[in-house]
Amino acid sequence: MEMPDYLDFVHTGPGTLAGRYLRMFWQPVYRVKDLASGRAIPIKIMSEDFTLYRGENGTPHLTAFRCAHRGTQLSTGWVEGDSIRCRYHGWKYDATGQCVEQPGEEEGFASKVKIRSYPVKEYLGLIFAYLGEGEPPPLRRYPELERPGVFETNAPEYWPCNYYNRLDNACDAVHVAYTHRESGMRAKRPERLGIGTLTAEETEYGVKTTYFLADQPSVELRFHMPNTNQTRSFLRVEGSLEDAAKLIADRLFWRVPVDDENCVSFVVDLVPVTGKDVEAYNKRRLEARETIKEVSPNELASQILGGKLKFDEIDLATPIYYLFWIEDYAVQVGQGPVAPRAEDTLGRMDRGVLLMRKLWERELKAFADGRALKPWKSPAEFSRAS
Repeated sequence: MEMPDYLDFVHTGPGTLAGRYLRMFWQPVYRVKDLASGRAIPIKIMSEDFTLYRGENGTPHLTAFRCAHRGTQLSTGWVEGDSIRCRYHGWKYDATGQCVEQPGEEEGFASKVKIRSYPVKEYLGLIFAYLGEGEPPPLRRYPELERPGVFETNAPEYWPCNYYNRLDNACDAVHVAYTHRESGMRAKRPERLGIGTLTAEETEYGVKTTYFLADQPSVELRFHMPNTNQTRSFLRVEGSLEDAAKLIADRLFWRVPVDDENCVSFVVDLVPVTGKDVEAYNKRRLEARETIKEVSPNELASQILGGKLKFDEIDLATPIYYLFWIEDYAVQVGQGPVAPRAEDTLGRMDRGVLLMRKLWERELKAFADGRALKPWKSPAEFSRAS
């Protein structure tokens, strides 16, 4: 029996139900500092190709991938002011996608040619685009990430798996005890590696999963529909082992499909270090990054998946931040390019996972039937430290 569209969360290309749903929300597509003025690049999001460029005045723009003339890749051309000119025959498009010049053609022909363009905004060091139909909703804001501290827009994380492999982990508090055992031990936080009890509830933003461990503060995981994970954790603190043991990072992860078997995570974080401590902490962050220049976290995780390396054989100098990354990569990419969810055997510790899947199913079914969708809202503040 063929699976109904509203149960298909993994296929997100143009025209798919899940893809149309995700396109109703602003999605990050690139890091601000990686796009220089006057530069045009090709990008792929949800199995669809686009041209992203920054005008000479600094404003970013997103248009169709190909020139309307002979279909060549528009990013191979060049930026002129706020417009982009095709390298093949010089057709020029403004920021709205309107063709404004066609060398050698009759006057008035250009006004009849237009390619698609998309609304773009910059926030938290990321370039967000609205890829859906109609007027875009307001861009969600996260005031907790705007407060004083060391803020970082991290380099995008490209993983060879479906974005939903990563989403399914968002409400799974129990995995920490096993997936992140090596991280927790090295960070001298073994008390966080026990098995407790949990609750999961629908909220105004998505799912709140609360995990209770004996004699420990409860842990809250917040998942923002449709594809944003929010944490406050010591295990994702970038820096020294001492930093991982003492500091807490507020973090947001957007899990965005590249295509059906690849995804990118756009990650921002804020560590509450201020004043005279900022310079020393930033120095430790840079030193931590030096340790992974020769071998990337993805490469180390691939060695583990290939049976060539064990977790306890990873260099002790590897920062907790990257070890945590390697652990997650191994279990999430290890499910295969598209996790076979129909074969899952779920229990009571999967309450958060089950609830998130039910919300996706409910919203996609309503969308398919033309019924009203829930207007998801951002929470007022972050959860307590874990």
